[in-house]
Amino acid sequence: MRKRLLLAALAAAVALPVQAQSGRTLKVQSTWLATSTLQDNLRFFADRVDKLTSSQLRIDAMPAGQVVPAFEVLDATHKKVLDGAHAMSYYWVGKNKAATLFSATPAGPFGMDPIDFLGWVYEGGGLDLWWEFYQKELKLNVLALPILPEDGHADGQHARR
Repeated sequence: MRKRLLLAALAAAVALPVQAQSGRTLKVQSTWLATSTLQDNLRFFADRVDKLTSSQLRIDAMPAGQVVPAFEVLDATHKKVLDGAHAMSYYWVGKNKAATLFSATPAGPFGMDPIDFLGWVYEGGGLDLWWEFYQKELKLNVLALPILPEDGHADGQHARR
């Protein structure tokens, strides 16, 4: 039961590869500069994962540009260049305008505050729509899940499936 709760806690916070192996370090690059408070968000999450898993799963929280240019992290995750990406979904609006529905837009998606948004994601079918959007609409082998509130809104991190 404890392992299931831990996995549920991780899934609720970030997208991780479906078959993460014990003792593995995941390469996760963000779209943020190393000095950005948004990069601190990813570093904080990586630290929590390390502590919650007793270092069995670690996340190398890399800033923008360390492996690929900032706005190539989603495709790099799909292509297995990265294990995951930390970004805002509305960055992918050029791929499909619906990307903004899963992101920190002004007044929140559909006018929801962060708590309402998370309720919709986890209890109202939003997460299923988000996954379907990435996999069926964008044809990417990734999952997306909220990580921590950014700018007052929950947003996503992406990992290949």
